[in-house]
Amino acid sequence: MVAERQLTHPLKGATIALCAREPEELGPISALLEQLGSVVRIAEGIDDLEELLRKENVDVVLAHVCPSRQEFMSVLDRKGLPPVVPLLCHADRHLYLETLRRGAFDCVPLPMDKAEMERVLTLALARRRQQPASAA
Repeated sequence: MVAERQLTHPLKGATIALCAREPEELGPISALLEQLGSVVRIAEGIDDLEELLRKENVDVVLAHVCPSRQEFMSVLDRKGLPPVVPLLCHADRHLYLETLRRGAFDCVPLPMDKAEMERVLTLALARRRQQPASAA
């Protein structure tokens, strides 16, 4: 008889900061992350995010960015952050390229594609685990 292996999702146990001015808009993303075993922390503004990053060891930051809500772009200017993955609400090529130029790990378009979200976050988490302890 072959023993069954318990497979766990790579995002299980990861702490993910979900940043949006109106977090209820991102409820499906939060639900997906929790279903995968991640710990989700909500930041409702840049000040909340700054405080969260000071208090907790966050593995990945998901920040809602669109042409009318770019306050989270300033997060990309900070050094020593965990990987930042902007959630882009429009297929805006300029905004996409700007987030990458400013240091985003990658971007995920909204509406969310579950497989793409998991792929990007799994890679971001792998990058986080490779960062030196001083950057964590």
